[in-house]
Amino acid sequence: MRLDSLPRTVRQKALLALILVVLLAIGNVSIVQFLLRESDGVAATLNVAGKMRMLGQRIGLETLAARRNPDLPGTASADLSAAFEAAHDALRFGGQAFDLDIRPVPETLAPQLKDIRQAWLRYRRVVDALADAPADASAGERAAVADLTRAGADLLARTEALVDRLVARAREVQRRALYSAYALFALDLLLLGLAGWVVSRRILRPIQILAQQCRALAAGDHGARSSLPSGDELGELGRALNDSAAHIEQLLRDVEKEHAALADAQAMFDGLSANTVAGIYMVDETLSFTYANERMADMLGYSQAELMDGFPLERLFVGPAYETVRAQALDRFEGHETRTRYECVARRGDGEQIELEIFGSLMRLHGRPTLIGIMFDITERKRAEASARRAALVYAHTSEAMVVTDADGVIQDVNPAFTAVTGYGPQDVLGRTMSVLSSGRHGADFYRAMWADLQATGRWNGDIHNRRKSGEEYVERLSINTSYNEDGSVNCRIGLFSDVTEKRRREASIWHQAHYDHLTQLPNRQMFEENLRRGIEHTRQGGLPFALLFLDLDLFKDVNDTLGHEAGDQLLRLVARRLSECVRSSDLVARLGGDEFTLLIRDLQDPDDIFSLADKILDSLSQPFALGGHTVRISASMGAAFHPRDGDSDSELLRAADLAMYAAKEQGRNHFRVYSAGMRGLWPARIQPQSG
Repeated sequence: MRLDSLPRTVRQKALLALILVVLLAIGNVSIVQFLLRESDGVAATLNVAGKMRMLGQRIGLETLAARRNPDLPGTASADLSAAFEAAHDALRFGGQAFDLDIRPVPETLAPQLKDIRQAWLRYRRVVDALADAPADASAGERAAVADLTRAGADLLARTEALVDRLVARAREVQRRALYSAYALFALDLLLLGLAGWVVSRRILRPIQILAQQCRALAAGDHGARSSLPSGDELGELGRALNDSAAHIEQLLRDVEKEHAALADAQAMFDGLSANTVAGIYMVDETLSFTYANERMADMLGYSQAELMDGFPLERLFVGPAYETVRAQALDRFEGHETRTRYECVARRGDGEQIELEIFGSLMRLHGRPTLIGIMFDITERKRAEASARRAALVYAHTSEAMVVTDADGVIQDVNPAFTAVTGYGPQDVLGRTMSVLSSGRHGADFYRAMWADLQATGRWNGDIHNRRKSGEEYVERLSINTSYNEDGSVNCRIGLFSDVTEKRRREASIWHQAHYDHLTQLPNRQMFEENLRRGIEHTRQGGLPFALLFLDLDLFKDVNDTLGHEAGDQLLRLVARRLSECVRSSDLVARLGGDEFTLLIRDLQDPDDIFSLADKILDSLSQPFALGGHTVRISASMGAAFHPRDGDSDSELLRAADLAMYAAKEQGRNHFRVYSAGMRGLWPARIQPQSG
């Protein structure tokens, strides 16, 4: 059954409930009648079966009585037999017997009826044989009586068996009738419960929902709604209540919105009026102030009460400025302009002139036209704009290259000097990173350190080797600064740089001249002493010990005097080369002056290693030197001192190595000695070398 075929109105639902009750009553009566008919049929069947049992006994008894007393009146045997046959047929096929309507017995009892039929036929033959036998007490009569007794007993037993089965069936019918009564009762309860549920669900509950909604509406909850299905009177009533509640709720919401809008507008105006940036004003048709906020009063140098007491605009704007303001105001009052913006100069209450940016629009207040707007003091902004214009001129005309990048190093702008230095125009670099200038001379660690400084401090400066658009490398002195937003995030980074290639070359040349011997190109005394001090500090901080070798050439004066200074200079250069070839790249060979050389042998694992190195040096210097067309032989005297064993300062260590060298020279040429405490006695005979 479809839902839309169910009754929709309350009247239809009540009529349906009445019909269901009537049908239920008719059903109950019909079922009871059926059960009674079933019970009557079983009783009639049992009654007929009992009479059959009685008829069989009666036929035998009357037959015996007729033989004993022929004069006694009796029922005709044929009638009784006919009655028995009729009863048997009624049980088997249905019909009437003994004025009772008999239904045929179930098929399950057909074998019993068949047995009764056979027993009956035998019994009739015995009865007929007894009736026809002579009336004497002969043995034949006794045998006939015995046969009658046996046949009667057999018929009785078979009818008794049928009766027992019918009794059992009667009990079964009664049991089923009882169960049917229980089932009928349960069905009645179920139908009554279902009817009650339907009434509760479709009538009582909607009424309760409507009542609850009415109470909520009465309590002011206009958002209360019922969800009754439409179609019946209760649903229509619920929908009408919902529509009414929705209409009332909308009206209240509209009223609330209007109140909220008014409150918001007032709050917004109050909030705007309380701001500390913009002055808010209202001007009437007489060009006098009717309202001014506190910021307006502070900006103009008057009290708020004075401005709101009909303060005329002509007192604030003087000369051409007033004419401009007046023309703008009249255009708006006359409807030519509804809103406008302009700038002009005003005079404060203390006489100071300020520049104002004025915005205004026309509105109606209390039925009269009124100008409302805001004013900004742009004096500082004008100064900043002038300063920005000057800065733009500097940016465009300075000789220093400038580049502006975002937080990630992407180029946003460059000045003309950038193009002059790098050869790249704005169209070449905008939107690209500064890596476009990279020469490849700096590794990733260099740039990581640069970015770490920028992230930590916002600035970095130093020299960078970059490459021009032409491919030429150059050295630039770069200074990077970071501009931040108000929230602390990076706005941009500004880089200023200049080409310092020639300057660095000159500085490198000057530094080289100051730290290297011009003849041998070995480090000089100044650079030696700086390295000596760094070596001492390195050892103090946990580094390995090092050795200082002091070397003086033997027979150098003879070569110089014999072959001349030019040959002496050439010999010094050859000695410097052989000394450099004897040591590691991490060691240092220096010329202190004249024929004196020093060697710093760093990071010694074993101090005894110095002896093999000394032998190597002495052997190398003792080999012949070719000086032009001459071959000369020289030797060297060399002393060694160890840090920190032989001295903790540069002067102590140099003095110890010098004494060891002097002790070697005292032994004769081409000797090597290591400093010991016993050499201190040689000091008065030795001139103390100069030291840093």
